[in-house]
Amino acid sequence: MIRARGLTHRFRQGKDEFTAVDGIDLDVAPGEFVGFLGPNGAGKTTTMRILTTLLKPTAGEATIAGCDLRADSAGVRRRIGYSTQTGGAGPDCLVGEELAHHGRLHAIPKAAAQQRANELLDRLDLHGLGGRRVDTLSGGQRRRLDIAMG
Repeated sequence: MIRARGLTHRFRQGKDEFTAVDGIDLDVAPGEFVGFLGPNGAGKTTTMRILTTLLKPTAGEATIAGCDLRADSAGVRRRIGYSTQTGGAGPDCLVGEELAHHGRLHAIPKAAAQQRANELLDRLDLHGLGGRRVDTLSGGQRRRLDIAMG
């Protein structure tokens, strides 16, 4: 699903250059969940911005879902979902309704969207939370909801 080799990004400020990501090699198989952990300034956000095509790498190469990061960035974007720290669900929405609505935005018929929402709630250990407001979820539950929303 993700294969990166020598992924590097350098920022320039005037005459100064700062290496934010320094030669990362990464392999993520289909179905795997991966988290980036590290101190502030370690390059986590920069790496994610590169892998989601929001920032071009200075060096290295990557293939995401079969698409070359540099040659087919539009193909990468069509095949991925990206959850930021702030999330995408409205705070005063109900969890199950938000998931089903998100499915409808992707042209999934209403009944199928509701069924898929229920499956995702179960799969991501959010069963029983469909009737709760998003702003009552814990941080971990919100991240799982963001993953479900793709």
